[in-house]
Amino acid sequence: MAKVDLELVQRILKENGVDVRLTAAILNQIREAAAEEAPVEREKPPKKEYMVLVSEPEGGLPKDLTGWVIQYPEDGDPRDVSDKIAEIAATFNGSPKGKRVPVTSFGDACQSLPPKLLKERDVWVKTREPVRVIAVKNTLGRRRTAE
Repeated sequence: MAKVDLELVQRILKENGVDVRLTAAILNQIREAAAEEAPVEREKPPKKEYMVLVSEPEGGLPKDLTGWVIQYPEDGDPRDVSDKIAEIAATFNGSPKGKRVPVTSFGDACQSLPPKLLKERDVWVKTREPVRVIAVKNTLGRRRTAE
């Protein structure tokens, strides 16, 4: 629908001889209707941070690591993320679908938990499949030695 300026509507009503009180009532109804249809302001989504949760086998950390990229709220505690995922997995395992196909490991949880359940607890798994994590030195190139 085309948007029309209220002053234009008021001028046209006045030119057509509509009573001033009736004009005021019509304009008030238009203003109220426009206020009801005004878009509702949404809450800004919380700022998020990324983290990598690394899979630690029972024998300790190997040189070749795998992990999952996770997002959590900026004001959240990153140490709570793995606990939240474990709680979500336990809740999922109690559901009918979880009883048919239970989640038994952290990798299963990251790959198969529904995003809706994770989002409710402010956790977003960005990589369903595990990614390789490789440690590198924080220097570039070779250092020159004094001769």
